[in-house]
Amino acid sequence: MLMFLMIMATVILFVPSITAQEAGVSAWMVPLIVPTLAGYLTVWMACKLEERFSGLTLVQYGELILGKLLGKPLGCLYILFLFILDVLVIREFAGFFSVTMLPNTPILVLNLTVVLVGGYAALQGIEVIGRMTQFVLPLFVLSFLLLISLVLPDADFGFLQPLLGDGVMPIVKSTVVPASWYGEIGVLVLLLPMVNKTQGVKRKGFITLLAVACFLTLDIFVTQIVFGAEQTASFMFPFFELAEYVEIGDIIQRIESLISIMWITGIVVKAALFTYLISLGVSQVLGLKTYRLVVYALMPLQLILGTYPAISALNLSRILAQYWPLFGLFFEVVVPLFLLMVAFLRNMRLGGSG
Repeated sequence: MLMFLMIMATVILFVPSITAQEAGVSAWMVPLIVPTLAGYLTVWMACKLEERFSGLTLVQYGELILGKLLGKPLGCLYILFLFILDVLVIREFAGFFSVTMLPNTPILVLNLTVVLVGGYAALQGIEVIGRMTQFVLPLFVLSFLLLISLVLPDADFGFLQPLLGDGVMPIVKSTVVPASWYGEIGVLVLLLPMVNKTQGVKRKGFITLLAVACFLTLDIFVTQIVFGAEQTASFMFPFFELAEYVEIGDIIQRIESLISIMWITGIVVKAALFTYLISLGVSQVLGLKTYRLVVYALMPLQLILGTYPAISALNLSRILAQYWPLFGLFFEVVVPLFLLMVAFLRNMRLGGSG
């Protein structure tokens, strides 16, 4: 549940527009196969590394595999990757509300809200973040399905023609964007040591990714049959535009406020999780007894870098589409794959070789 909400909290806002710009009317096919397989590869590698180094995180077994000279810098780089991702999530939060519902509210104030709430949740620990997810996820899913059901009467399936009009290459090129979002499930390399029973993690991970693929496909599909591919590509936040579009007489109006509230809760959970994982990783690198001191030090950095330099929502969308995917996939796929290959070739396991 936590992994599903972590990915969906941001992917539903940005990816529909990004994929429509590249793949056109075929954009709804993009999230299904390649991104799901890429995401599952990260789950499989995280589980294999956990099997070899049970109870240790990537930061810890990286030093065992590569030695302190190379392993510690790699752990620091991975934490830096998570921190950049965390700052981007905070920027996504502020960018969304500064464009849609709170254009006159300073970005600093918007960021302060998510940083404080996320930091407080991180201080309470992973169990509290998990319980937050249990409460938030049903509301998140129900609000999503409610919106989809309300716009379906206005669907025009003619917007999906011509199917594969530009061939399969635009679809293939577009897969790297959702794949980098699906790859966020790779944070399992830090989370698995806290899981009591790891036997079913690979199966649950695949189910989670399949659910994400289905929800994102439905999101893009419905957006396109209501607005068309060209208009979907022109929107910055197509899912929010869907919510604004809903109007059934005087009975159902302005449900974008409800949708936004549900999305806020998902973002807070995601920010809290990343704050917790970054703080945990830093404490392990520095050999601290508790991660909580790192949380207090991290929050001002999140606030400052999440606010300055000022990045418009349009530029943020461009960063997420053009620069982030390959950078993200390097740490989500390449780094754990490299560690797993070295551990395999050296026949390394916790407690010694063999």
